[in-house]
Amino acid sequence: MYLPVPQLIDQATSYMVQLKEKIKCLKEKKKALLGGEVGNRSEGSSSLLPKLSIHSRDSTIEMNLIINVNMKRLMLHELMRVFEEEGAQAIICRIGIDPSRIEKRVRDMIS
Repeated sequence: MYLPVPQLIDQATSYMVQLKEKIKCLKEKKKALLGGEVGNRSEGSSSLLPKLSIHSRDSTIEMNLIINVNMKRLMLHELMRVFEEEGAQAIICRIGIDPSRIEKRVRDMIS
């Protein structure tokens, strides 16, 4: 079934507005994670990195990690191992996970 052209244009416009809002939200989140320094840093300025932020909400833990490519190399499986060793699972949530212990261990890995 095909939609009339005006309806297709409305849907496309609505989708583009949603994408624009998502981009705005992600830019604000990036700015907050970098401490408000987005766009003001030079290429060689890595003194603000790494940035680690871990938030816990209900049974979900969100980790944001920003590092410079010239910093110590981290592998995703190493970060996932920290979560798994602390009792987290990638798909199934578990009650009682201590995000502060995970944060400490990840900070130790990136410093």
